[in-house]
Amino acid sequence: MKKWSSSKAVNLMFSFLMALLIAAYVLSTKPSYSGSNSGNQYSSLLPEKKATISAPLTVQFNSDDYVIVGAPSAVSVGLQGSSALVTAAQGHNEIQAVADLRGLGVGQHTVNVALTGVSSSLTATVNPQTVTVTLAEKDSAKKDVQVQYDSSKIASGYQVSNATADVKSVTVTGPKDNVDAVDHVGADVSLDKNTKSNVNQTAKLTAYDKNNEPVQVTLSQQTTKVSLTITGSSSSSSSSGSTSKSVNLVAQAASGSLDNYTITMSPNTVTIYGSSDTLNSISSIPVNIDVSNITGKVTKTIGLTKPSGVDSLSDQSVQVTISPK
Repeated sequence: MKKWSSSKAVNLMFSFLMALLIAAYVLSTKPSYSGSNSGNQYSSLLPEKKATISAPLTVQFNSDDYVIVGAPSAVSVGLQGSSALVTAAQGHNEIQAVADLRGLGVGQHTVNVALTGVSSSLTATVNPQTVTVTLAEKDSAKKDVQVQYDSSKIASGYQVSNATADVKSVTVTGPKDNVDAVDHVGADVSLDKNTKSNVNQTAKLTAYDKNNEPVQVTLSQQTTKVSLTITGSSSSSSSSGSTSKSVNLVAQAASGSLDNYTITMSPNTVTIYGSSDTLNSISSIPVNIDVSNITGKVTKTIGLTKPSGVDSLSDQSVQVTISPK
């Protein structure tokens, strides 16, 4: 009995030693890792990839009181990591860039760009790392819509007898200085050369200053439906007692004096339609021109006022070029 117990103890000790030897051998065949890499010990076995994608930039700010000027719409993001994750980020881009201007007031600010939606297994770098954005005081105003078109594209002997837009006015919003500069909102009609028939189309709305130059503001509506009624001289003269007459356009100062300016107009004459008695009393049509604050050559579109008793005009507006002498 004593011999059997002694033999059993020897066997157990032998088995324990063999287990230790086997464990030591297995551990000696595994690569060793240390530090922050120990959690990704198998990542070196996966193919890596680098790529650059575009991420939209969101600017966080007090939109009730301010508008932003000069912020880029997107930034560049460099990605590095496993090929599968980088490819997935390219195909289903959920990465966004954020610039936080909350709590800041009017003026120019340079702030950091942060990224969201980046996988923790990827390395991401944003370019640029900072953006410079201006916060401007927010303002808004309601402005009238004017139908605008190139009268030179109306066929000879034809005229626009009526021009209407579904939208009569829109609200313009933006930096106060820009809003103050808006004179009107134009519904710009696209015409073919020698247009003879009525026009119905959707026209883009654009804010213009008094020199008919575009102003950067936001409009409450982007387009409007417009209608131009085109009539020929024959149809105008066929009405009972109706006839036509060509008259000159005469520049007239809306304020101040035109003595220090050279004025050219296109066209410089228009055809008026109406009764003979009315037309005989009209020798010209004044074009009211505002030359205040004009220091260089400018061209503007000015609407014509139909004289009392006249049925229609061959042109509804005139292109006026103003040059200081």
